[in-house]
Amino acid sequence: MTRPAFRFLIVAVALVSCALGRLGAQSSANSLIDGSALNDVWLHINAKDWADLHTHYLDDTYYPVDFEWQGAKVRNAGIRVRGNTTRSDHKPSFRVDFNRYVDGQDLFGLKAIVLNNSWHDASMLHDDLSMLMFRTMGIPAPRQAHVRLYVGAAREYAGVYNVSEEVSKTFLTANYGEDSGYLYEFHRQTNDNWGFEDPGSDLGWYIPRFGPKTHETDSVANLYTPVRSLVQAVNDAPQADLESKLSDFLDVNTFITELAVQNFMSQTDGLVGGVGANNFYLYRYANKHVSVLIPWDQDNSFDSMQMPPSWNLANNVLTAKIWNEPKYRNAYLSRLLDIADSVSSGWLEQEAAREYGQIRDAVYIDPLTPFSRDDFDQANAFVQQFARERPEIVRQLVRSLAPEVFNGRSQSLRLRAR
Repeated sequence: MTRPAFRFLIVAVALVSCALGRLGAQSSANSLIDGSALNDVWLHINAKDWADLHTHYLDDTYYPVDFEWQGAKVRNAGIRVRGNTTRSDHKPSFRVDFNRYVDGQDLFGLKAIVLNNSWHDASMLHDDLSMLMFRTMGIPAPRQAHVRLYVGAAREYAGVYNVSEEVSKTFLTANYGEDSGYLYEFHRQTNDNWGFEDPGSDLGWYIPRFGPKTHETDSVANLYTPVRSLVQAVNDAPQADLESKLSDFLDVNTFITELAVQNFMSQTDGLVGGVGANNFYLYRYANKHVSVLIPWDQDNSFDSMQMPPSWNLANNVLTAKIWNEPKYRNAYLSRLLDIADSVSSGWLEQEAAREYGQIRDAVYIDPLTPFSRDDFDQANAFVQQFARERPEIVRQLVRSLAPEVFNGRSQSLRLRAR
């Protein structure tokens, strides 16, 4: 073999090896959060740090931890307690930051993950089934699964957790093909039922509510002037012409789909929550003013089998305009029927039953769960009943509100396809 040919062979082998390595990493990351198996996660953490973490669970203090899963160990990651109303010292939720102390460190491409305690959800399925519904309807949403969590040198069982990928640059690249735009996590303030009302010209109002996750060191003006412009546009746009007037700021068509998913899933703490808008990220595309809303923390879904399509829409400036304008209201109702048709095939009930069977035995022996076995079983029975019966309930609700949409939605006015 000639020397040039030999060099070419070496380069080719190296390139193939790199490609296979990347595929293997992606496959491994997916197998943690795709829900196909109940994985075991082991947190190697100093006993004193573990005790301090529980004592100071209201703080956001990070502690060093080695994260082990399927023989892969990420050393010297950071862990802290997370959550608002679900924050607990008994069974805390966690954020695990793999590059907190080691720059560039990750777990097969994941920079961080969230371990949720499902403190308000006896079924432990609300969040991940809701995210699955978003993705089914074409809305990017975090992938989630369940894990058995073990802690400390003695590998003490700490119960079943919901594991979720973070909304991060990795998520943005995978779902939007870019990550250089502006990402914000919305933080609802106490006693603040904000629903896109215009708070005025003070950019300081936005600082505690829209926490930057990218471009964190940019000026207040650079970070928040575009967010204020979006809010102003929502307030100024005439309801009869929302789509064109907001086209430079928000994809109304996508927003209506998100709204329909949350209503179908009977979410009481989302875009039109009972205490105002909540549980979303805002992403503004690079070099544009256009933004999208990304769902987060959907554990308050599955609230009521009978939630009507109009639930709480009047308490949000944008959703009130959508509901009060016939063409947008009909598009929203038609989207609800699309979801009902999809779920009627039985896939959601089957997935709920599969996940229940996957985690049942591990939940039964969870030493820290706040729920009894009966609570868990009954909550899961309701989730499966919801998946089975909600589609027909939604159809009848839409039929009573807009028979023209129900009877002939193929001819009804829809938003133009993007």
